[in-house]
Amino acid sequence: MKILITLIKWEGGVGRVVRNQKRELERLGHEVKVLTRKQTPDFACLSKMIDYDIVFSQDWSCALKLLFRKNHYVCFHGHNPAKLGYIIQTIVGKIKRKKLFVVGDSLKRRFPKSTLLYNAVDKEEFYDLNKERKYLGWIKRDYEEITLEQAEEIASLNDIKLSVAEKIPPENMNEWYNSLKYFMSYPKSFTGFNMCWLEALAAGVPEVKGNDHGIGIDNAKKKWKDLTWENNVKTFLGGLE
Repeated sequence: MKILITLIKWEGGVGRVVRNQKRELERLGHEVKVLTRKQTPDFACLSKMIDYDIVFSQDWSCALKLLFRKNHYVCFHGHNPAKLGYIIQTIVGKIKRKKLFVVGDSLKRRFPKSTLLYNAVDKEEFYDLNKERKYLGWIKRDYEEITLEQAEEIASLNDIKLSVAEKIPPENMNEWYNSLKYFMSYPKSFTGFNMCWLEALAAGVPEVKGNDHGIGIDNAKKKWKDLTWENNVKTFLGGLE
């Protein structure tokens, strides 16, 4: 199949998901092209000019001009935190129905006709290096429930040094996870998945702490070994009509 994937930008978690999906789809023999909104704002015009079997949008904002194309599918990676965005996302989800994929259980409850498409972890990228571990790790992000000051207080109360990940290149994250004795992440309620839990678990961090947002820490611990990109793409292809 010829597949066009559209997303807002390459940077961030959604871009990493798309890179892995593209690689796996191409391994299976599919032809995949990825375009960001920065590259071409008018997705509708472009898709009319080029014949794709599937158009797969990674956000409601990338889907608006394509909603009624028969070969168009959408994936929601989180709940839009803005009031107007939440409303538009709800409308898009109800229009797409079975042509909607969602990455987490709370999104699935909100859009019951959708297909649940868990993200995954690349176990060749994240693995245990058998190194000495001595830090409590925390990633500084806008969608964390706890602040840097609170993270520092937690580390102090547990008599362990805090290691904060900020602007670490993706290729260096496994090395960072391997320095950790503990890892914590408490994403906000609009989070769709929270892939860092899977990365920490795959990298062998002995204790990973979190909450029930996104995939949920307990669910992540139970399922991470089976959450591969091979299974992710298999679910995606199986959900196409």
